[in-house]
Amino acid sequence: MKPLISLIIPCYNVQNYVQAALQSVADSLSPEHRGQVEWLIVDDGATDQTPDIIARFAEQVLQPQQIPHRIIRQSNAGLSAARNTGLAHAQGEYVLFLDSDDIFVQAALDKILAVLAQQQPDIIEFDAQMFVQPSDLSPQNPTLYGQYFRDTAGKDHQSSLQRAFEENRWYVWSRCYRRSLLERHPFIVGKLFEDMMFTPYVYLDAHTVYRLPEVLLGYRQNAGSITANVNMRHINDLYFALETAFQQAAALPQHAPCLAILQRKTWRLIVAYCVKLFLKTRDVQYLRQVQQFRAQTRARFGCDLGWQWGYFASSLLKRLPKKFGL
Repeated sequence: MKPLISLIIPCYNVQNYVQAALQSVADSLSPEHRGQVEWLIVDDGATDQTPDIIARFAEQVLQPQQIPHRIIRQSNAGLSAARNTGLAHAQGEYVLFLDSDDIFVQAALDKILAVLAQQQPDIIEFDAQMFVQPSDLSPQNPTLYGQYFRDTAGKDHQSSLQRAFEENRWYVWSRCYRRSLLERHPFIVGKLFEDMMFTPYVYLDAHTVYRLPEVLLGYRQNAGSITANVNMRHINDLYFALETAFQQAAALPQHAPCLAILQRKTWRLIVAYCVKLFLKTRDVQYLRQVQQFRAQTRARFGCDLGWQWGYFASSLLKRLPKKFGL
């Protein structure tokens, strides 16, 4: 019997976290549902103890409980390539992704399977919380998508689609996808911000989205995150994402309004990161880079998104009262 869900877990040098990630999957799945989820653990050429931890977990937990699983080993090729490898081996009608330093909360997979027993949407959305310690995962703490779920409650598909683009939180791991959708959208290998170049375009292909406004996943914050260590590679890859959004808008004119939102949001990130690096280094090359990108965008796409000073001023004014306790 084919599994209903293929769970793809890319792993690379996560010896401090992978045990917790794998255990969280086992804990979120009741015994009667174990056969409905296949585990695809992709070892992306890890050089620490990650492969040993995975092998030991499979021997002690997955094999005795007869949980469908496969451990796939490959030379290090990056997160996108590891996800693509998992997709190439997936047998389930639906696909879930779990980054190997994150965790599912209790009964997460059971809740997703309960939805699929009643509905057959193209995408299931669910909420998540950021955490440093597992104790941070609490109903009293804010969630990533709380306001989004409140705003989309009872809305039609098109209105909710536009709101998803305004939210601009395209984390791959906070959704469950019909696998046939993903066959047309492989992850772009060799680029950062891979979720931003994947999830929005899957949404444009989807006809039905089911919203499950419950926290099913804990997203681990760590010092090595992209936003904590921005450099020119991040900025150049963001500009690649912007170019992709313009190209897709030309190819999919029916989705131009949503893609215009994506273009604007991506451009604001580029400007914000360039300004952040300028303030950190006092090197004017980062400000000149904004001007260069503006010139390129005008030449290629006939559009100038400007410096977005109004947006940044408004954002700053909103934050000042909170910063100073006003």
